[in-house]
Amino acid sequence: MEAYDQRIPQLKQLKPKGKGNRKLIALLLLFFLVLLAVLFFRSPYSKVSEIAVSGNALYSEEQIVAASGLKVGMQFLNVWESRVRENLRQLKGVQDVALVRSFPGLIKLEVKEYKRVAYILSEEDGRKVFPLLENGYVLNDGDVKQLIVDKPLIRSWQDPALLGPLANALAQLSPAVLAQISDISLTPTPYDPQRITLYMRDGNEVRSVIHQLAKKMAWYPSIVSELPEGEKGIIYLLESAWFSRYSSSDKQELVPPEAEKESTEG
Repeated sequence: MEAYDQRIPQLKQLKPKGKGNRKLIALLLLFFLVLLAVLFFRSPYSKVSEIAVSGNALYSEEQIVAASGLKVGMQFLNVWESRVRENLRQLKGVQDVALVRSFPGLIKLEVKEYKRVAYILSEEDGRKVFPLLENGYVLNDGDVKQLIVDKPLIRSWQDPALLGPLANALAQLSPAVLAQISDISLTPTPYDPQRITLYMRDGNEVRSVIHQLAKKMAWYPSIVSELPEGEKGIIYLLESAWFSRYSSSDKQELVPPEAEKESTEG
């Protein structure tokens, strides 16, 4: 029986073809992917065709694009937000930027600038003004585009170190109160180097100090509404508040709204 079994030819085991087919399919897929990639990078769709800028007021669109390092025609996939943000740091008025890609070819730069809180009149040339930003930085007039002077004008300022605190105080004012200020001057006394004078658009003057300006100027609309109609003069917003008419040396003590509230609650 054993000899009979030995005479029977052994059948060869066929190897499964599925594994070889999978390798072939993978190679073909890789080939087509490489081919598509080559065709894509050689086509216009792989390149930046347009750069749009929004949110800019201090700088022109051309200045933003030039500083960003982006160029029409560069590879669309080679644009990195971190690199653009780093490049735009050279523009001192730019606080932040968001980069949005829109296929095919459109790059959007959404710029956030520091707010302008005032303008400084040049001491060398009385016709030039420089924007003062909320972070205390003064922009050179050559750095920015032509701007409308729509914020208070600082006409006399002897201490540059106090511009930062002033900018911080002005940034805290409501737009309505800030819009009522026409001119600002630093008018220090021997006892108070932070004393300032605000010339208001309604004809009044305000005497205050920088470190109290944000809090006490918030009272200004309410204080003015309590003055006799047609009366103009100097409003002192110091430790206490009082009003002095231009036409008289008499002083009228003022009760700020906050003090009235405390008195009523008491």
